[in-house]
Amino acid sequence: MLSRRSPARRRVMAAALTVAVAGVSPAPASGATVRHRLSGLEMVQESGKVSPYEARTAHCPEGKQPVGGGFDLPEGHSVAASFPVADSGWLVKARSDNGDTAPFEMTWYAMCATPSPGYRIIKNSGVVPNRHGVGMECWNDAPPYPHYEHMVNVGGEAKGPTAALTGANMSYQPSRTYIRGFAGGARTDSDTVEVDLYVICIENSDGSADWYKEERGSYLNGDGPTWACPRGTSSVGVGFFSWEAFLRSSRPHATGKSDWKLTGVNPSGPGYEISGNLICERY
Repeated sequence: MLSRRSPARRRVMAAALTVAVAGVSPAPASGATVRHRLSGLEMVQESGKVSPYEARTAHCPEGKQPVGGGFDLPEGHSVAASFPVADSGWLVKARSDNGDTAPFEMTWYAMCATPSPGYRIIKNSGVVPNRHGVGMECWNDAPPYPHYEHMVNVGGEAKGPTAALTGANMSYQPSRTYIRGFAGGARTDSDTVEVDLYVICIENSDGSADWYKEERGSYLNGDGPTWACPRGTSSVGVGFFSWEAFLRSSRPHATGKSDWKLTGVNPSGPGYEISGNLICERY
């Protein structure tokens, strides 16, 4: 019997997402790097009836950019795409697990913020074996000093008939000098799948927010983890990866503004394992 447990947590530093403190700061010394943070975090929720693989976008208010997003699907359905769209919001596509073409109810979410300078979304694509994926860093090769930028969050899409997203998350590389984004997928009618990875990058983060690695936990089908940020912080985004499951929900602020609820289903067994990361902002 699979157990329900809260995965162990490890704290790691990540891109700045905290609300800016009001007031006037002294002007920086000449030549000093000005550190920035995202501000004005706001959750947008939309819902309606959609067809399988029909795209829906939770739109950010004018002047704000997507920094996270999620979805809530009915039983028998799983996510195929969940990723940011610059100057728009967070896009979601979902499928029927058994190939049913009937429309279904879906809720989709965007976490929006006033962006810091240098906000951009970059994309990488590839065809990979099922349950594998593609990766990418926030790398800026502009002269005179090519450098790594701060990674805010990631999203992904698994493409093709029967495709589902099986992962979209971030991890430190062994050197711990930079963060790498990842997205993976699977198809039931093919041994390979085309995957798009979307990475949100910003420059000159002030380092005032954290992301937390959520270790692998085991759950029954239809259940899943509720990951929570530390006291005094708000959840901004989430990453996940599973070798067995397809994701049915990735719901921000499920019981309060600090948590994020995930639900998955293993089509070949009674339960599944899942790991990921949770992005948290101080308020």
